Amino acid sequence: MSALTRAELMKLRTVRSTWMVLLVLPVVAVVSLMDAALDPVEHNTTVADFMDVSLAVVSVVVAAFAAALVGGEFARRTVGLDYLAIPKRVPVLAAKVSAFAGIGAVLGLVSTLLATAVVTPIAMGRDVTLDGAGVAVLRVLAVAAAVGVLGAFGTAIGVLVPHPGIAVGAVVGWQVVEMLVGMAFGIGDVLPIGLVTAIAHRAGTAALPVTFGLLCLYTASVVIVALLVARRRDLA
Repeated sequence: MSALTRAELMKLRTVRSTWMVLLVLPVVAVVSLMDAALDPVEHNTTVADFMDVSLAVVSVVVAAFAAALVGGEFARRTVGLDYLAIPKRVPVLAAKVSAFAGIGAVLGLVSTLLATAVVTPIAMGRDVTLDGAGVAVLRVLAVAAAVGVLGAFGTAIGVLVPHPGIAVGAVVGWQVVEMLVGMAFGIGDVLPIGLVTAIAHRAGTAALPVTFGLLCLYTASVVIVALLVARRRDLA
């Protein structure tokens, strides 16, 4: 881990909102499972089916959290302090991407573990066949990594939209548009946020690496654009 990334993580540890999200997000993930628990039996035929809404909520919250903090740094011009310490902008922004990816992975891991613990007895009560231990572990790790990638995605949005409120609105708006486009054209599972639930469903299958790679490709594209924009942005 680079010194810049460690500095970003230290900065995040001193921000109250980081701990609030860390404590509240797993609870939100579990509460959002109740929707699936009340659905008709035929709507949830696998363990992953129960987790769809929960994983989408976790993904959006992590991306919005990253976008809000990074957008806030640009809005308040505090990012200029980072630039003074390290004049080259790309390493500074890359460190922010890495830090929020790490935080996102931790949040994704905790949320998915709790969701799995809650979903398993519900699935058993409905006679849904449980996954093997290997598939279950792979799902938890893959989803955690995917949420981490969305943390990087949210960081890039915060760079592109240098205002916390508008950056959060951009993430939520992205989710709404993605949901509408996915419903209209049946391609929700190949769009960024929808890919997280797709990854949960494809754990233990040959399609998992391709699905995860597509999510990384989306995110890398947005991050590259954000880095190019930030290199030329005047902070005055």
